Amino acid sequence: MTSNLKYLHWYHWAVLVGSIILTATAWYVSKTQSELKVKLQFEFQANQLVDLVKERMSHYEDALHAGVAAIHSQSHGIDSLEWKRFATTFNIEQKYKGINGIGVIYYVEPSRLKPFLEEERQIRPDFTIHPKHNKNEYWPITYIEPVADNLKAVGLDMAFESNRYTAAKKARDTGMTQITAPITLVQDAKKTPGFLQYVPIYKDNQRDTLKDRQDNFIGHVYAPFIMHKLIEGTLKQTNRQLMFSLYDQEFELFNELLPSNTDYDPNPLYVKELEIDMYGRPWRFTIQSSQSFRKASTDYQSTMILAGGIIIDTTLLLLFLALAKSNSRAISLAEDMTQQLRDSEEYFRHIIQYSPCALLLMDANGIIELTNPEAERLFGYSKSELVGKNINELIPNCYSGDTTSSDTSQYEEDIKLSCSYREITGITQSNVELPLQVSLSSFTSNDGEKVLTTIVDISETQNIMEELKRSNKELDDFAYVASHDLKAPLRGIIQLSSWIEEDAWNEIGDESKQHITLLKGRTKRLERLLDDLLAYSRIGRSEGNTVEVHVSDMVKEIFSLLSPPDGFQLFCEEPLPVFQTLQPPFEQIFRNLISNAIKHHDQDTGCIRISCSETATDYVFTVSDDGPGIDQQHHEKVFEIFQTLKPRDEVEGSGMGLAIIKKILDFYKANITIIPLEGRGTAFVFTWPKQIEKSGS
Repeated sequence: MTSNLKYLHWYHWAVLVGSIILTATAWYVSKTQSELKVKLQFEFQANQLVDLVKERMSHYEDALHAGVAAIHSQSHGIDSLEWKRFATTFNIEQKYKGINGIGVIYYVEPSRLKPFLEEERQIRPDFTIHPKHNKNEYWPITYIEPVADNLKAVGLDMAFESNRYTAAKKARDTGMTQITAPITLVQDAKKTPGFLQYVPIYKDNQRDTLKDRQDNFIGHVYAPFIMHKLIEGTLKQTNRQLMFSLYDQEFELFNELLPSNTDYDPNPLYVKELEIDMYGRPWRFTIQSSQSFRKASTDYQSTMILAGGIIIDTTLLLLFLALAKSNSRAISLAEDMTQQLRDSEEYFRHIIQYSPCALLLMDANGIIELTNPEAERLFGYSKSELVGKNINELIPNCYSGDTTSSDTSQYEEDIKLSCSYREITGITQSNVELPLQVSLSSFTSNDGEKVLTTIVDISETQNIMEELKRSNKELDDFAYVASHDLKAPLRGIIQLSSWIEEDAWNEIGDESKQHITLLKGRTKRLERLLDDLLAYSRIGRSEGNTVEVHVSDMVKEIFSLLSPPDGFQLFCEEPLPVFQTLQPPFEQIFRNLISNAIKHHDQDTGCIRISCSETATDYVFTVSDDGPGIDQQHHEKVFEIFQTLKPRDEVEGSGMGLAIIKKILDFYKANITIIPLEGRGTAFVFTWPKQIEKSGS
């Protein structure tokens, strides 16, 4: 064979190299798409697995909140019999599979211990609190159902063990649902990992502060969980193709990533780690694909394409060698070549038949000569009905390529779109319009010019985009309506509190006066919060036309309108620019930054400085002050919505000023950073585009 290679001409090699490149490209594209599809499937299943655990824990929390509501519904309190009726009616064993029970933990001070035990022993004479400990308070599990499965837990004092005690106090002090670090439940004979979930109970709704919560604290509604029962009730391994382990910090809660597991894959295709905050505890999931996932995701399409391409390339090489070797065998070789071409054509027909895209082969006039099953499914015609139709009957204005005409400009324009998609509308047999992406690719065959049309149905993509647009609009409208409609009752509250103050100020005590003042202050703060929410929701809406802005005059006017204390001064380091821009969002950034510099200053006098530099595309503005500064660890936090570094009652504001600035700058692809100044003070540095178009353009 080596001696025959010298008979091959350059065009033979060009065809062979082109065929090899085409085969390699087709194999690589098919392999990449297959791997991407499998990876996306893994990512979806992994996220779904974690979401199922989070959703199930949320259901359990709802059950505990129902228990809190049941306790509040009884003005005389609740005893073990009433709690049993609640649990039986609630049917937790059927509705909440994986939960080990639901109970009540009361907080008992030492002075109340004796009457508490006497009251409980009226119904349960053998009720005791155990075990002994050195804490000066008691947190006994008073009621739990079903009691038969949890008998050892009755009377168990949470204060005896650190993990139970720490989580119980944290739930009380935060007013939020908490779970414990991993523990072993006393009722679990197998001593497997578990945890407790607490929902606090308070006497009334006065729990805004830590002191309120501690003074009004009654106890917890809680649920014990044995981890393997929770997982079995939530995620049976037979229902999924992924396996996982779950750790709380370094403590193992659940692990099925074991070689003894029949579906375990020692060399998984994918591994993913996720950490979530589960009611105050960091739960770390390690998720990996299993053997069943590997089997389900195996795709031989790329291997078939590569094997077929190699066969074709080898066939071409042998064919060229045979042709170059002897002209005397021309007829015989011609017959062999014809057969090889038929085989090649059958191979490519096979590829077309199983293509996921609709494919139509047309002549130069747009008459369909060949189709594939996907095209028949898409348009609703049989193969015999499609062959012979003009492509424009299926896709109007798709193609106007009559090459017999003297004017071939439109034909050439159509073919320029080769290998690039354009969006157009197609019509099915039932006269339904479909949004499509269409690509035309021309080539020359023995029968003349041919055009291969590749068609992709983008209905689902457009539906998803429309749903996203609709969802975003509903969110914007909701924020606007909620902020607007809540203002009326707030103003009513302010007016009513003013009338009470006018009518009864001299008759009420100092504490009531303080409550009225606090009510008015918090109501006004809520009104400011609604104003800021409304402003936040409007970011990205139409901002009007661009106007000429004199930055120096604008910031001086803002400073004046904010009515700063007499000891505050504003310095503008000239020159500040004059340029065309959208004034409302630009002005709001300066208003919020200057307002914050005044409002959060810790002294009676202060200095605010404005300066500007520029790059080729942006102005870079700096707003600095000589206030107390912002700790480095809070530089990211301050831009989050509702975040303030001081208690809400100590400073005016909604905690949204910097969040609004960040959202405006993100919308216009600008940025902002915080730079601490030496000694005292903070500098906010943000960019603003020199050339900006109004939003939505």
